[in-house]
Amino acid sequence: MPIVAIDIGGTFTDLASLDPQTGALKFSKSLTTPPNFEQGARDCLELAGIEAETITVLRHGTTVVINALLERKGAATALVTTEGFRDILEIGRGNRPEGFNLFYERLPPVVPRELRFDLPERMDARGNVLKSVDREALARVAARIRETGVDAVAVCFLHAWRNPLHEIEVGNYLREHTDCFVSCSHEISRELREFERTTTTALNAYVGPAVERYIARFDGKLRENGFTGRLYLMGSNGGVLTEEDTLHRPLLLVESGPVGGVAGAAEIGRRADLGNVVAFDMGGTTAKAVLIEDGEAAVSPLYWVGGYDRGYPVQAAVLDIVEVGFGGGSIASVSDLGSLQVGPRSAGAVPGPACYGRGGTEPTVTDANLMLGRLDAERFLGGNMRLDLGQAQSALESVSSAFGQSAAALAAGILQVATVNMANAVRKVTLERGFDPRDFAMVAFGGAGPLHAVAVAREIGMRTVVIPPQPGHFSAYGMLFADFRYDLTSTIIGQLETIDLDDVEARFAEMEREGGSRVDKLGLPIESIGFTRYAEMRYRRQEYTIKVRLPDDGKIPGKAALRQLFEDAYQRRYGHTTRNMDIEIVMLRIVVAGRTARPQLGLRSRATAADLTYGERPIWYSSTGTIAAKVWQRSDLPAGCRLTGPGVVEEEASTTVLGPQDTAVIDEIGNIVITLGSEA
Repeated sequence: MPIVAIDIGGTFTDLASLDPQTGALKFSKSLTTPPNFEQGARDCLELAGIEAETITVLRHGTTVVINALLERKGAATALVTTEGFRDILEIGRGNRPEGFNLFYERLPPVVPRELRFDLPERMDARGNVLKSVDREALARVAARIRETGVDAVAVCFLHAWRNPLHEIEVGNYLREHTDCFVSCSHEISRELREFERTTTTALNAYVGPAVERYIARFDGKLRENGFTGRLYLMGSNGGVLTEEDTLHRPLLLVESGPVGGVAGAAEIGRRADLGNVVAFDMGGTTAKAVLIEDGEAAVSPLYWVGGYDRGYPVQAAVLDIVEVGFGGGSIASVSDLGSLQVGPRSAGAVPGPACYGRGGTEPTVTDANLMLGRLDAERFLGGNMRLDLGQAQSALESVSSAFGQSAAALAAGILQVATVNMANAVRKVTLERGFDPRDFAMVAFGGAGPLHAVAVAREIGMRTVVIPPQPGHFSAYGMLFADFRYDLTSTIIGQLETIDLDDVEARFAEMEREGGSRVDKLGLPIESIGFTRYAEMRYRRQEYTIKVRLPDDGKIPGKAALRQLFEDAYQRRYGHTTRNMDIEIVMLRIVVAGRTARPQLGLRSRATAADLTYGERPIWYSSTGTIAAKVWQRSDLPAGCRLTGPGVVEEEASTTVLGPQDTAVIDEIGNIVITLGSEA
């Protein structure tokens, strides 16, 4: 009875399955089928030879939430808030990130002003009731909500993070007296900062109906085909969520898509004893980078949909991910300034790159790779999908003529533009976070990741690139390594020198009990439960905090040790500390992780170099132009064998490119470990 993971991307849908009894793995890939995304999942099941009725657990990563937010295709939503605070969504922080941009505008609030209703009630900052909920006013608000015909309602009251009594009362009333999806702020965030909490609640309500419809359709179609197991969704915090959790707090899926690959990259880093790695995922539509330190992916308590400059804050645990609009389907065009532009427009799955022969006419990154010999037209997707070089060349020539260049020259330019921009994503998660990228290895995956990883790593000065097994299916494969995870918080706000550490310990213990109870209710065989503690700390009179990981022994350090932990983290982030200045603890966080059965990365057989065979074809490199390069089949590469570039390693769903001075070795678990040559 297999555990199945399905990742639906912008261009391809991937499947990975694990039989817990035998350890057997299966993989498949098919084109994504918008808007009927479940059809792509069924296609993958058919290709893998898996009957829906045999599946016990199905893990699923989806982009439905982020797409609804970026495309502004959520539900008509109302907001109910404390009297006098209906304009908080527009007032925000009052900051202007682009001070010299005369045309600066923020994204408009997801709830227009005419759908925001304030209600007489008030809590103070300590959670004491100053004014009870005005029930007559509440009845009038409910009637007006019914009249507007909205599909969702967000409820966010001042200081509900401290005491949610009024939100519970109003939320229950609205669920009883309207047909709307109702989201209350305390159900998704128990943190201070009213603008961020209100926006988060509004976004949760905004995407709620769309997620309900998506899950009902996806789950329903699978059950029509005999599926009787349990559906789980990949949460933005890097863990697995139940269907019930997801329907209650759908915004936790905001970065559901990349989570599986990051979980797998962290596991690869631990198994290969790499220490610190950067997960680099390049698919058909976007490229993403996430920093993983000591086996733990960076998770941010505040995420911005649409970017910090103009976007919406999400006050929830989300992978600290940087995403750029460069993928295999990214379209190359002439910009308004007459220069070459690559992305963020993508050909997607329909029509796809020109070389797919499905009606696409604009040149893409995939067309450029094919034109330069980096892809084999006859072996794409293991030979199951033939690429059309003529179509790729025609598409490239339609743009290259504007520059007076050949199709090959334009293809080279496309790859160079994409490389520089993807390197910026890696730079943002390393250098801009206070980390030296040279101290990290890159774990690259996604259908296009291994094609570009070496060039991106070289651009930013990294020396080691690791291509894990099944990189083209890795976003699905990685889901099988993910834990069931809950992130819990408790706001405390106190000076370090005077805070009661017994109270701190009691709060941590309460959160551990709550988290352990949630894991116990999953009804699945859990191998172990782990707890990781953090404290959000800052210097007194500062606004924002640094997340400090506490020792894993389950004991609260002394105050001197807490100060040292904070100042070490502060020094690394900002390059300095302020000695003898008061420090505050603002918030306590705990991560609860329930570990389940996961794949065992098997040892590969060894063979001698004499057993190694390869082909040859001309391939373009930025440093040499087009030269003869070796072509290896990954399935033929035993553990311990060494490869010397230039060359490519082909497999069913991906191709790895080695530069002229690069070397690689196949390690014991099948990773291709590439050491960049002197060009790096």
